[in-house]
Amino acid sequence: MNKFLLLSAVLLMLLQGINFKVLANTDYATLYKNTNPADFELVHGIDPYQNEDYQKYAWSPFPLFRLSSDVYFKGQVIPAGYYILTPRTMYGKDYVFFKEAGKVKYIIPVVKKELVPVDFYHTKIPEPKYTKWQSFCKNVREGFYKLFKNSSKKTPPPSSYIVTEIIEGDMYLIVVYYGESKYYLVFKAKKD
Repeated sequence: MNKFLLLSAVLLMLLQGINFKVLANTDYATLYKNTNPADFELVHGIDPYQNEDYQKYAWSPFPLFRLSSDVYFKGQVIPAGYYILTPRTMYGKDYVFFKEAGKVKYIIPVVKKELVPVDFYHTKIPEPKYTKWQSFCKNVREGFYKLFKNSSKKTPPPSSYIVTEIIEGDMYLIVVYYGESKYYLVFKAKKD
């Protein structure tokens, strides 16, 4: 039994190592070329699952992202600004909604979806350093949350994180870590 567990652990480590090598060699230009824009629109730009999120979570569950320059995806121009990124599965495909003021402005398809490594949020994301006042406010907020959590039945939102990088010269890669999944989005830096 111990040999089986040891062998399983070694195989798992090897597979994870292979997975990282495959990631490094991903052809994002081909993924971009093979990805089609969303073939649907939302009525009045309203996310159909938005109310469920507000009822389920204690505070906003999605990350806020700032674009410092315009990006392009197959004829769509997403201007620089602040957006709430919301991963969704619609009609069997994964998309990320770019929301502004509660309305969906852009629907971008995910080129690749993977699982987040088990301990990613605890090991890769540093804990913020708070001043005494910020620490006091955080403790009060968490105290109120614990006090009223049983009556409201709301849960803390999933952890999230965003990574961006320039790839292959004129392309941007945005990786949205949300809960147990990470979503890869590819954009052009210039108009097609």
